Amino acid sequence: MKRTLATLVVALFVVAGCNRKAKYVDPDGPSRVEGTGIESRDVRAVVAQMSEDIVQALGSGEGMPPRVAVLPVTNESRFLIDQEIFTTLITDELVSNAKGRLAIVNRERIDEIMAERAMKARGEVTDDGIIKGLAGVDYLLEGEVRSLSASTNRAQTDYVVIRFQLTDAESSIVSWSSRYEMKKEGSWGVLYQ
Repeated sequence: MKRTLATLVVALFVVAGCNRKAKYVDPDGPSRVEGTGIESRDVRAVVAQMSEDIVQALGSGEGMPPRVAVLPVTNESRFLIDQEIFTTLITDELVSNAKGRLAIVNRERIDEIMAERAMKARGEVTDDGIIKGLAGVDYLLEGEVRSLSASTNRAQTDYVVIRFQLTDAESSIVSWSSRYEMKKEGSWGVLYQ
């Protein structure tokens, strides 16, 4: 009888635990699970600042819009992050906010683009009969994440620098560079670092 009652109590706890539902939260707001790492609000703040600065630096509106290739972000920090989230979000922000003052060139799909061009040239797919040249780029947008960490047996501190730069594709001169810095401290009771 005691064993059956104990099993029933455990089963009720399991069922009660399964009834918890996820809820939507503001990606810019504080999280109930935080550490000293890079949070969604940090990523969104970096992307907003950098895309605005890039449009200001390049988007004069005179003549042909500068063409930019967004390169993958490199992660040299201690944090396991999805670098593609920066690339995806900054590309989206630039396309949305530049309003024709910049042109983003897609280098990630070059194999598919070349295959499509070849099919057009062979007449395998229809088009207007004119195969356009591939767009070259004026600038390469590079990004990197770096961090410095310090810890004791009771706390952790992380200083993170997220930096982007535009390099002129002809001259290799860095035309623009900016960084976003943050420093976070947390106790070891925090769920993740």
